[in-house]
Amino acid sequence: MGSHSRMCDSIPDYPKPSARVSEEIIGAQYSLSQFRAAALVLLAVAQHAPAQNPIRLKLHTIEPGQGANLLGAAVNRGLPALPRHWLIQFRSHPTEEIRNELARRGIRVLDYVPDSALMVSADGQPDLEGLDVDWLGRLEAADKLSPQLARRQSPAFLVVFHRDVDADAARAVAAGLGFQDLPNPNLLPGQLAVTGNAARLEELAARDEVSYILPASADVASGAAVIACPGAIVDAGPIGEYAGVGAGWSRGADGTAALHYTISSFPSEIPPAEARGEIERAMREWAKYANVTIGAGGLASAARTVAILFASNAHGDAYPFDGQGRVLAHTFYPAPPNLEPVAGDMHFDAEESWRIGADTDLFTVALHELGHALGLGHSDQPGAVMYPYYRYATGLTADDIAGIRSLYGAAQDDGGGDQPSVPSTPSTPSTPSTPATPATPDPPPAADKVAPSLRIVSPSFTIVSTWSATFSISGTAGDNVGVAAVKWATSAGYSGEASGTAAWFAKIPLLVGTNTVTVRAYDGAGNSAWRTLTVVRR
Repeated sequence: MGSHSRMCDSIPDYPKPSARVSEEIIGAQYSLSQFRAAALVLLAVAQHAPAQNPIRLKLHTIEPGQGANLLGAAVNRGLPALPRHWLIQFRSHPTEEIRNELARRGIRVLDYVPDSALMVSADGQPDLEGLDVDWLGRLEAADKLSPQLARRQSPAFLVVFHRDVDADAARAVAAGLGFQDLPNPNLLPGQLAVTGNAARLEELAARDEVSYILPASADVASGAAVIACPGAIVDAGPIGEYAGVGAGWSRGADGTAALHYTISSFPSEIPPAEARGEIERAMREWAKYANVTIGAGGLASAARTVAILFASNAHGDAYPFDGQGRVLAHTFYPAPPNLEPVAGDMHFDAEESWRIGADTDLFTVALHELGHALGLGHSDQPGAVMYPYYRYATGLTADDIAGIRSLYGAAQDDGGGDQPSVPSTPSTPSTPSTPATPATPDPPPAADKVAPSLRIVSPSFTIVSTWSATFSISGTAGDNVGVAAVKWATSAGYSGEASGTAAWFAKIPLLVGTNTVTVRAYDGAGNSAWRTLTVVRR
């Protein structure tokens, strides 16, 4: 079974070394024994702190109080051997304010790592004074080596570098250890397909610039045209290839995760009814093998609703599309770590040349993105639908099925078998819970694809506190055609519609503690933009 972004068994051929910080980090002026003594003092103090969420990697989980915590350690500042890439665990979710403060201190956020951790880049040891930080460390070489490397059938490897490492530097690192570049114009920035001596992979993984190594598929290694996926995203950024995820959507008393979906816009190249049919077919494929139902819904902002849209360039979130080629779509993970109403939403680049059964096949891309919407990360198994580079799919592989069942269990009517059956077609749906008739009418083929603009004017800060049981919020919204509605939802489960559109106002009920408020503006075609703020009721 391939390595999805969830906790996996250890690597057969690359046993993880004992918890340590390498001499490369500590440097000649600070011995390993001295560092361990300092770390033990820090860990002894940490034992009296409240239990925190773990850091979930693909290959193991870092529990609070375990491993070498570099907070406060004298880590050989300023020497060339000091790493640039650090893993920071916060005691709670790193908010936009925290991320902005990191940027002000010259610390660049690269990835989000469940739960509540960030992978960052810094010149020297990060300045974390005054921040709510629980743990500071780095990835070990063994954290970066996919277990699929021991079962590879090709001498080619996919090397994923940290997002701030440029292409020339990446090639120099690989070449310096004898690995030969296998050019493929479809690879994402910071990723290389290489071939070379497998015995030197651990040495390559030990380089600070490298974040993960997995087998390269035959398509990637040969330079064939492939579809690239940068991975699913949360509000704090994309999730790294080395990272694990949570438990997916919560399940009801019957053991089933019941979801809804809406489709607010379609690609111009495919008739809306046919495009809807391909997306629904992808939904049925996942529901065939796991305890998941996805039925048509009526409101994109409703809880547990996968809102699907096709849009161009900037479209209301922090991840604008790049035009034809490269990134075709992006998807937000379920809640948690994402909050409603964006949890599970799927966005497709409207400028791609979408097709059915060829080239940029809508069913194939929807099938992959739905895996992310359901809570799966990327698989390390070449050929799997959830592998980060793919071409054309007719259905799920055994690896994909094992991954989705690890979250939701086997569908109650499929016998729990491991082998995929013949994929369903639009005319013969296998899951009766997904109606063939959409709940809302299709927009015309030339539907508006421009997202509204949205601004929160009051309060002017994104983290505020109050003693009141309600909180007033106001702002503005605009659109090239017109704003249809401004709606809000809170992490406590409250939701409603604001008064007004171009200038809007809402009074939000609050629970004692932290309340995350998400405001979303919609136009008549279903395009939307969203903003969030945190209100602490004392």
